Amino acid sequence: MTWVQPRQNSIEALCYGINHFDGVEFDLRLSTDGVLMLHHDNVTPNDDYIELLSSDELKPFSDRFDDLLGKSEFTTPWQEHGKTVCIELKSPHPSSGIGGGWKGGSKRVEYISSMVKMVDDAISQFELPEGTTVLYSFDKKLLPAVKAAGWQHPKARLMPTLREWGPGNLQRAIAAPSFIAHSLPRLMRKHQKWGAPMIPCTLDYLHGMNRHLTLGTSVSLTGKGLEKLTKARKGFPAFVWPVRVPHEKLILDAGLTAITDDSSPEITHLPGGSPRITRPASEPLFDGQHVPWHEMTHDSRKEFLSAQRKRWQWGRSVDELLDSTNENQIPWEVPRIIGHRGAGKTNFK
Repeated sequence: MTWVQPRQNSIEALCYGINHFDGVEFDLRLSTDGVLMLHHDNVTPNDDYIELLSSDELKPFSDRFDDLLGKSEFTTPWQEHGKTVCIELKSPHPSSGIGGGWKGGSKRVEYISSMVKMVDDAISQFELPEGTTVLYSFDKKLLPAVKAAGWQHPKARLMPTLREWGPGNLQRAIAAPSFIAHSLPRLMRKHQKWGAPMIPCTLDYLHGMNRHLTLGTSVSLTGKGLEKLTKARKGFPAFVWPVRVPHEKLILDAGLTAITDDSSPEITHLPGGSPRITRPASEPLFDGQHVPWHEMTHDSRKEFLSAQRKRWQWGRSVDELLDSTNENQIPWEVPRIIGHRGAGKTNFK
């Protein structure tokens, strides 16, 4: 049977993605009745603002976060198999009037903080290893919001900031000055200062002509640019998006994590002919075979991490890596493949 891609951010897509890859990324929005909904766009196919509709009204377009957490095929890999879950909080469109509208300010902080608390309450029922979950957002208010909410899990900022309003070209145009002002090494230093375990970043920082636009050290996925990147990051993880199959091997060979939209099980080989490996972290290649991380012995994990550390010049020692490692938790440094919005981006229209 031909594989049919499930709707982005759906429970079906996320259950598929977390088992097919090393983890998933998904988006959350808040309905009028205070329910966290799995949804990316700020409007429905009927052009209604998400935050102005109830969870019942959103049923045709979105699934509930709580319903996802009720699926063992999602929560078991997250808890027990070292899978990574990246949760992006989406801010409401300013014209919706929600979260302070166009003024934002303290009301935006309060709004995002309430979402953070809801996520925290929802996942607190599970014994999640510390290195499996990261919360992030494009909204500048995320950092004060997580502080106000008392969020204790990892967090990160998406930069450059993309606004919740306007078409994609306008969003990118507004974000361009921030992109130019922040080279990838500079962004990494910012995230390290914020205490983030990794940096989510666009492929434009690493591939294509746009990477030359940034002020400071420009980097790439090959040659001297890759040498500069490896030296600058010292193993600090970068989760790169959007990555398609042609760039997948380049990303992994650079020691980075790919957030992919290509989820079809029919894609068994890369363009160069080599087999596609969809779980390089949670089922790494060790002694010539793929072994699930949670089934590896302590000595096997130590040998695997030692080899990876040497290859990409990680800053942390092997002992430090092992201290943040167990059968259910993989160090952030290990390159992964993450399913974007579960099983890849889809469009309503």
